[in-house]
Amino acid sequence: MLMKRSISPDLYTWKKEYELHNELYDEQTRKFLDIINRMKKIIASDTVEKDISGIFFQLTHYFEQYMLREEINMNERNYENIDRHKRAHRDFMDHIVAFREDYEKGEEDTYEKMYFFLEDWFDNHMMVEDRKAVNHISESK
Repeated sequence: MLMKRSISPDLYTWKKEYELHNELYDEQTRKFLDIINRMKKIIASDTVEKDISGIFFQLTHYFEQYMLREEINMNERNYENIDRHKRAHRDFMDHIVAFREDYEKGEEDTYEKMYFFLEDWFDNHMMVEDRKAVNHISESK
């Protein structure tokens, strides 16, 4: 039997290790952590009706405001992995759309699945892939 992952009730707080030393990326990282923390609060509240519709709005806004600006920035700096990075962003939004559809169908584990997706995105995309992009951008200035 698989063990179910648990969600720590502890909110993310800004740490030096999250810094990418780029205003755009650090701003988006803080915003993303705010969204994750909001998810944690909704899940921890254990209310009968969990309303995460605002989270979908925030994530769409996040995509439009940060990811697209990030792609423009990468394009201006001739980032060699921009196509892969753009595909990852589109995949992110595809997942968010799928989570929204699951949420609207009333699938109960949507909250947890989406939370873990966002947490993994933070760990593997923002802290790894975005860091690589920032390093390239910093070197190309």
